[in-house]
Amino acid sequence: MQVSALIGKPVLSGSGERLGYVTALYFARNFSRISCLVCADAEEEEFILPARALLADGDAVIVGRQRLSEPVGVPSPIGRTVYSHTGEQLGVVADIRTGDAPKLVLHGPQKEECFPLSIAAVGETVILYPSEKERRAAGSPTGRNTPERQKRASAAAKKTPAKEYAPAADESERLCRTDLLGRTVRRSVFDDFGRPIAKAGEKVTAEMIGRARRSNRLLTLSMNTLTNFDILT
Repeated sequence: MQVSALIGKPVLSGSGERLGYVTALYFARNFSRISCLVCADAEEEEFILPARALLADGDAVIVGRQRLSEPVGVPSPIGRTVYSHTGEQLGVVADIRTGDAPKLVLHGPQKEECFPLSIAAVGETVILYPSEKERRAAGSPTGRNTPERQKRASAAAKKTPAKEYAPAADESERLCRTDLLGRTVRRSVFDDFGRPIAKAGEKVTAEMIGRARRSNRLLTLSMNTLTNFDILT
C-alpha cells in the first residue's frame, strides 16, 4: 500500500456516511505499521481514528466507530526534506513502506530510491547515514525527536541551500502532494464559493491539500506555490 496516498482520501462510515477526509498519519515508533489517522470533518473539526478502525482502503477509506482522544505514535515524515550525513540535500520523503523492515522512499531530483529506515534519523528533517551503526553513533534513535537530532538537522540545512524539486508533469498525484507539503503559497486560492483554501504566505499542509483536492483546486494550489525559478526551469 502507498501510505502517502491515504492523505486527502474521503473517510466513510460502514453505512456510507461521509465523515471527512484524512489529513495526516502517525506510525508506530519503529515505522512497522500505521498507528492512527488524523482526519477532519466538513467543518474542519479534527477527529482521530486508530489504525484498527480502518476496514477498507480504495478510492475512499471505510472505517469503524473507534476513535482516539489524541494521536498516538510518531508523526509521519512524508514531505520532510532529506539530507545525507554530510549535509547534502537529497530530496523529500515521498512515502513509507511499513512492515518488518520498513523503508523510506526518497523522491530526489532525478529518481525515487528506497532506504532502510534503520539508517535514518527522523526529526524535523531526515538525515540518512551510511549504516545503522553510524546512525546510532550519531546518537539519533529512529523515531525519537531528540535535541541532538534537531541541532544536527538544523546544521545540515544551513550547510546546503534549500532546493525545490518541481515534480515532472507525468508524475502521480501522490508525488504532487508530497512535493507541495511545506511550500509557501504565493497567491491565495479560493473555492467556487469564494472560501479560502490557502492564503498567501501560508505553508502548505496536508489539510490544505485535502481542501484543494475536494474543490478541484489542487493544480491551482500547485501553480500558486511555484517561484520564478521553478517556472523558468
